[in-house]
Amino acid sequence: MHCAKRELDNHWEQLHRNPRFLPRYPNDHVVRFLMANRALIEVFRNRRLLDIGAGGGRHMQLASELGFEPCGIDTSIIGLEHTRQRLAASDLQSRLTQASMLDLPFADDSFGFALSFGVFYYGSSEQMKKAISEAHRVLIPSGKLFAVLRTTEDYRFGKGDQLGPTTFRLRITETNEYDTIQQFLRPDDIGVYFASFSQISFEKTETTSANRTRIDSDWLVTAEK
Repeated sequence: MHCAKRELDNHWEQLHRNPRFLPRYPNDHVVRFLMANRALIEVFRNRRLLDIGAGGGRHMQLASELGFEPCGIDTSIIGLEHTRQRLAASDLQSRLTQASMLDLPFADDSFGFALSFGVFYYGSSEQMKKAISEAHRVLIPSGKLFAVLRTTEDYRFGKGDQLGPTTFRLRITETNEYDTIQQFLRPDDIGVYFASFSQISFEKTETTSANRTRIDSDWLVTAEK
């Protein structure tokens, strides 16, 4: 497992060296989540938001502009440096830590909000459960997590070496994800993986590419502690 983790960490370091994989604008679904929940900042009396897998910082910047106090973790030093530069260019403070989603370096009940955009599904079923458990641990009571996960209808599903019922080591070359281990979820899996949360809601979003020959299919999960 440690070898696999090192390989994945190196994968992200290489990607963050390429400007192509540093999106400038925040994802629409993340925008909606932040806009819908910014009023809760005063209710919770906790502005802190944890971006799990901050990448190049696009969501941290938006969260800061909306009145949250974002903290970001990522395994990639290069990604964190991009985030630091991005926030500094907008005169925004950066609270960044190199860390894994499997071992968040924060105390229990530290954050009012947590965000995981396209991060939890990299790894085994056990690793996804651990990452979700860590997010639950650091949230305050009634705190909210927004997570984007892949469905079994995504075009990547089944394209690789099967490691579990819905787990594959991808062997496709048309993306930047060759050799990564990914977990895909069926509708009934959501309640199992997020069982520790008091309330769960989820929607599906799909887009096509390559003249409609590929479907990117994701779950949009909102979970309340």
